[in-house]
Amino acid sequence: MSGSQIFSKLGERALDDHGLIHFYLDQLERALSDFDPARAEPEMLRTVAVRIDSFKERLAEHFGTEEDGGLLQGIQDVLPQTESDVRRLRGQHGRLGEALEKARAIARRGDPAEAPALKEELDRFLAMMREHEREEDALVKRALRQAEC
Repeated sequence: MSGSQIFSKLGERALDDHGLIHFYLDQLERALSDFDPARAEPEMLRTVAVRIDSFKERLAEHFGTEEDGGLLQGIQDVLPQTESDVRRLRGQHGRLGEALEKARAIARRGDPAEAPALKEELDRFLAMMREHEREEDALVKRALRQAEC
């Protein structure tokens, strides 16, 4: 199997995996849309923390697959001019993990007074994550088109 065929399989799998990440993001956004910081109770915050825990675990797997599974290196191999883009995306993985961890810590404390901060952190995380996924999807699609040539 040639390098471009291997990358094509990696790329297609990555796009499928991104679909799953979008599903989890949608679930988190739905939970957040029902979240009223003014009426937050400790148990509600802890429930949000459990959702964040689940998503955080899945996100760590996702980022690990991209970094250690060869996808980001494959993009760079197919499109050498994307080295700085790939480096930036890798850096975003760490920042996204930190942002999600910050929200999780707030939610776990279960303090209703921190509910507005939790909502703000999650809104910020979701915006960052959606933009990251859009950029990554676009890069994968570009690399797939190049690999087919």
